[in-house]
Amino acid sequence: MMRKRQNRPDRTDAPTAAAAPSLRPTPDATAVVLAGGESTRFGPGHKALATLDGEPLIRRVVGTLRAVAGRPPIVAVRTADQRERLAQALPRDWDVRFVRDEPRLAGPLAGVTAAADTVTTSWLFVAGCDMPLLEPHAVAALFECAARSDGDRDRDRDRHVSADGDRPSPPAIVPVSERGHEPLHALYRRAAVRDNVSELAPDDGLGALLNRLDGVEYVGFDALPESVDRSVTNVNTRTELARVAAGDEVRR
Repeated sequence: MMRKRQNRPDRTDAPTAAAAPSLRPTPDATAVVLAGGESTRFGPGHKALATLDGEPLIRRVVGTLRAVAGRPPIVAVRTADQRERLAQALPRDWDVRFVRDEPRLAGPLAGVTAAADTVTTSWLFVAGCDMPLLEPHAVAALFECAARSDGDRDRDRDRHVSADGDRPSPPAIVPVSERGHEPLHALYRRAAVRDNVSELAPDDGLGALLNRLDGVEYVGFDALPESVDRSVTNVNTRTELARVAAGDEVRR
């Protein structure tokens, strides 16, 4: 689905850490950019290297998430060739780390699993490499939900609340609108991924993982900044990318 979006704001350089929203609490999280797909619908070349406003999509996404998370993101790839080509599009001083997709799995779940086995942070923020309108404030609002959840548990422990009285900590925090939920613009607790992925089939996706998790926090778009509506936009074809460049929002 596509709709006209007026006055698409100009975007110049990728945001720096100094430009990240600074008034929101930050959870213990690592951003994960999924870039292991074959881009079959996009045509020749890796779509992460296609450009919008003269900037490769992978750089736009990584730059935004690096700023919000305050640490280098992880980029998940399927092949060594993907890693080499994408690394060339990113500044060396961003210290971006790469992981290879879990070979037993397919699609986004393969990259999320590999990241969960690599990082030590409590949370993973997962996004696709094909999300050129990713918005810092929309991402930061979800980070605030995770930080608040972690803070509530810490306060309960400080007050010596019994285990039976602990507030349940969500295993994932996922935006949801009337169009459905957005598993590729969401936070996943690292332990929840690691504890459940062995029960999933090789061709399962993030939806299957979410179905296994109890207590997922689904956050309505109305509780998030308005920018989330464009932040979740992804592009699967060159035509969709051209529409985004022209000021249209493209939906999955």
